[in-house]
Amino acid sequence: MVDSVEVAVVGAGFAGLRAARDLSAEGRSVVLLEAAGRVGGRAYSRESATDPGTTVEVGGAYFHRYHHARLAAEVDRYNIETQPAAPFKVFRNRLAPGDHNAAFPIPPEEFLEAERVLFCLIRDARRIDPHAGLENQNLKDLDISAHDYLNALNPPPVTSQLLRSWIWNMMGQRVEDASALWVLQLIASHDYSVLGVLLSLDEVMTSGTGTLTNAIANEVPDLRLGEAVHALHQQADWVDLAYGAERALRAEHVVVAAPLNCMRELRFEPPLSGPRAEVVAEGHGGRGLKLLIHVQGVPEGISCTGDGVFPTLYDYLPATDGGRILVGFTDRDSFDPADSDAIEAAVHHYLPEAVIVGTDYHDWCADPYVRAPWVSPRIGQATRAHKSLGEPHGRVHFAGSDVSVLFPGYIEGALETADRVRAEING
Repeated sequence: MVDSVEVAVVGAGFAGLRAARDLSAEGRSVVLLEAAGRVGGRAYSRESATDPGTTVEVGGAYFHRYHHARLAAEVDRYNIETQPAAPFKVFRNRLAPGDHNAAFPIPPEEFLEAERVLFCLIRDARRIDPHAGLENQNLKDLDISAHDYLNALNPPPVTSQLLRSWIWNMMGQRVEDASALWVLQLIASHDYSVLGVLLSLDEVMTSGTGTLTNAIANEVPDLRLGEAVHALHQQADWVDLAYGAERALRAEHVVVAAPLNCMRELRFEPPLSGPRAEVVAEGHGGRGLKLLIHVQGVPEGISCTGDGVFPTLYDYLPATDGGRILVGFTDRDSFDPADSDAIEAAVHHYLPEAVIVGTDYHDWCADPYVRAPWVSPRIGQATRAHKSLGEPHGRVHFAGSDVSVLFPGYIEGALETADRVRAEING
């Protein structure tokens, strides 16, 4: 006889954990299935590989209490200790053929033109209703390469490099491959503020995101790790799941809270259709790579942007040897994180005085349970399927930061979708 429950949740990232916990608390029978051997998904804190005894985040970590109210509420619910993100005190804003190292990252001679460019970014972001879905708003003219979009704005050189550096960082794709519309969507979701996007890197959990994900997991009565779901077969009144080693489970509703780039490995019956099916089959284009680089000889509070293969390189944590752990962002197609010579050259591009102790990272693109880091659509995808990625498919519901409308790619977005699927199931 096949086991049956009211709700089966697939994926124990923040979305799956919150949905399973809250539905269980409402009295529903819930099973949470996670393919990996841990909870948290792309929120992953663990001991540093280069500085034993120090906890580091190899996935998502930052939040802002104003913009990310759901996450702030979860932190407060479990009394999770937090601390401010490392403040920036020393700036290296490198632009060939010279450097601009003032604390304000744009030189005075560019102020007026920089203001014009920022006005254009906010003007175009104002065309977006963050709640409506990007495929529903006649925005195809903005769903172009961020490189081409910036070229049309013709920003002055330092302003241009600063914008390109942060777009590369936030998109996890080179500016040539990233969608300008996705950049503008981030601005729209942060109250139409360019600085709002950057300043959302405001606060972190002192002992790591694992303290929160484990706290939520402890309130999920039936959590099964190491159980990959293979197929979902819908009938009129239930869904049959095939998972693990030839196991089966029957549920009245299923919440798929798996990353978008893993959804194509699920067999849906009936199959997904239309633009959503196309985008799921393609997968999103995010290839972001977050490196934690242990260095000595670098001042506290360093922040570097510029024309290197690390578009951004900035302070993260003190190391126990008196050095610092820096965060360097790039993308997996542009950089081999196992190449120590390349890491040294990339750091020395900004910080020639730095002594490299070692590098730590998690290769999300190679992780079989994720297949990619934070969501970043390919050009043309968001205007085909954005809000529709999260719409119900019969008795199957979709959650996770990849299908968030307001905060895709953020922990807040994962929690947002958990609330949505709970409302869908409760009718």
